[in-house]
Amino acid sequence: MLLAAILLKATYAYAASPDDGGAASITAAMGQGSYHLGGTADHVRIATINRADVDENKIIVTVEIDPGFHINANPASSDYLIPTTLNMTDQTPLRVIYPEPVRFKPKFADEALDVYEGTIRITAEFPRGALARIRYLFGTVTAQACTDVICLPPADLALPQ
Repeated sequence: MLLAAILLKATYAYAASPDDGGAASITAAMGQGSYHLGGTADHVRIATINRADVDENKIIVTVEIDPGFHINANPASSDYLIPTTLNMTDQTPLRVIYPEPVRFKPKFADEALDVYEGTIRITAEFPRGALARIRYLFGTVTAQACTDVICLPPADLALPQ
C-alpha cells in the first residue's frame, strides 16, 4: 500500500542535459513540498580500483554508498531486483567475489532483503599474467540505489582510470 502511494506521487523525470550526461533523476512530490532524489550515480560512487599488493592477478573495486541508501546484493534477494554487478569490457575475470550482504527490511517489502551499505569491496580474479601489460581496466559497476521507501533508476558506473 505504501509503495503504491509513493509510486503514485512520484514523477519520473528523464531529462538529458550536457551537465548530467543524460542520467535519469526522480523528483518526488510528497504532500505540500517536493524534493529531488537524483539518480543512482548521485548516491553511489566507485572510489578506487586497485590491484591487490600480494597478487597482481586480482583487482579490488571500492564502492561508496551514501548514508540512508543501499544497493542490492549479488545475488539479489529476488528475481525482480537488480543485483550489483561488476562488468569488465576488456578482460574477463575468472571469478568475481562480492562482499557479504547485510539484511535490510524496507518499508515496501514483506521480507528483509540482502543489500550492501556504506563502503564495499568487489574483488575480481584474472588468469595468471592477464593484467601484466595492462595499465587501465575498462568496465562498469551496475547498481541501483534505494532508500527504505523508493528505488532510483539503475546506473552503470564507469571504472575510474
